[in-house]
Order: sequence, then structure tokens, then C-alpha cells
Amino acid sequence: MRKKNNSPVNNRKKIDPLKINIARGFIFFNAILWFAYGIYIYYDMAVVNNNKNSADVVTLFVFANAALLLFSGIKFGTPQEWVYYFVLVVTIFNTILTLLNILDLYFLVCFIINLLTLWAVIPLRRQYFPKP
Repeated sequence: MRKKNNSPVNNRKKIDPLKINIARGFIFFNAILWFAYGIYIYYDMAVVNNNKNSADVVTLFVFANAALLLFSGIKFGTPQEWVYYFVLVVTIFNTILTLLNILDLYFLVCFIINLLTLWAVIPLRRQYFPKP
């Protein structure tokens, strides 16, 4: 009878769905927050302050950011190299955006969620780039 080889190298090649789902959860939660912020900012700028042109532009960028996060969360379930890099780039870009306005409570919460997302995504590199 052959014994299973449970060496760290073989464990590294196994995909851990729990860790991936935790990272995806942070990404999806962040996307939901950005979609909600887009709705709020449009209401505040267009309806309350009657500044529709600026509201359209700002909301477009906020929704684009949320859509990129949503796409990242959906694709992060497939272990491909480009997906890993795409998620890192989107999360780092989002972290920089939230860092620019960190004095606001909403952006502070989003910044912390981005850091948690990076904390969850970076260790998954071994699963997306297994050594031959």
C-alpha cells in the first residue's frame, strides 16, 4: 500500500477553496459598498445639489470601479495567472483611491477592507502560480 505524500510542496499545489472564497467575499463586499456609494453620490449631487453633469461623471467612475471589483471577484474563482494579477492591480488601485480621502469614515472603512483583501489575496500566489 502506498502512502500519500503530504509534503509542503504537494500541499502548495492544492487549491484551498476556503481561502479563495474569503478573498472573494472581501472583493464582493467592497464592490457592494462602491455600488451603494455611487447611488448615494448621484442622489446627493444630482437631486439634492442639482449638479447633474458632475454627478454623471463622478457616478460613472464610481460604477466603473465597482464593476471592476465585481468582475475581479467573479473571475478570482478560476486559478489563472492573469486573474491573480488583475485582482491585485484592481485592489491596489482601489486602495490608492480610498487613501486619497481617508479622513471620511466611508473611505476609511473601504481602505480597511482593501487591506484585508490584499491580506487574503497575496498568500494565494502559490495556488495561482504552482511550481512545476
